[in-house]
Amino acid sequence: MTIWVARSIEDPTFVDVLADLDGLLNDPKCQIIKDQRKIKVGRIVVRIGAQMRSLYVKRYNAFSPRYKLLSPFFRSGALRALAGSSILADAGIARAAPLAGVEERRFRILRRSFFVTEEIAGAKTAGAFWTEDLRDRQGPAGFKRRRVFLGALAGLFHDLHARRTYHDDLKEANIMALAGDPCDPVRFFLLDFEGVRRGYHLSGRRKIKNLVQIYRTLGRRLSRSQQRYFLKHYLGTSAASRKDVRIIIKKVLDRAERVDAGKAGL
Repeated sequence: MTIWVARSIEDPTFVDVLADLDGLLNDPKCQIIKDQRKIKVGRIVVRIGAQMRSLYVKRYNAFSPRYKLLSPFFRSGALRALAGSSILADAGIARAAPLAGVEERRFRILRRSFFVTEEIAGAKTAGAFWTEDLRDRQGPAGFKRRRVFLGALAGLFHDLHARRTYHDDLKEANIMALAGDPCDPVRFFLLDFEGVRRGYHLSGRRKIKNLVQIYRTLGRRLSRSQQRYFLKHYLGTSAASRKDVRIIIKKVLDRAERVDAGKAGL
């Protein structure tokens, strides 16, 4: 078993906790968030040093014989998540703080791996934040807060793409929103780092894919004017003409329709 621990963790006993992460996931106090063939995610509070801290534990399963057979030739989910988290940090993009990665192999064949992050206290998914905190607020204050949220979310996508950084699953559930102070009213943090990449060039196709991901999971809850506002800020208010926005909207809607048809088996 190979264990990586964040430099911020000074408690040596934390390594003992990491040696039995399946035990944590099976603990009755652990809240299971997701349990699928490929992954299992749980939330649990543990003591690290003198503090009780809320952690998310993600287990990547070796889910098929073919996967196991090929596993000596590729990185585990834990290693890919650690690398993706580092890419986001280097790009100046906020994300859930990584605490540890664990990989277990036998004769180089991957058996399982884990990635541990700290909970972002008080944060909600972008979709839940929009629905619960913003959508039904009345009056000028509600209108302004929705605009601030959409402008900041568009800024996140703009910054990612301007820094040639690609996240392969930018649905609203992987974007956490945290209410802040009047000077910084909302902050966003990314989750799920396995598919994060950075290169010399980010293709237009990948940019559209990210916009489709947020459109299909959050954008359909927005009015047409709110969608245009988001895209105008994504493109940059000084450069975005109505024609630019219309072209992007058409590309996003066309691709979203193809994705929906594919998922429906049409």
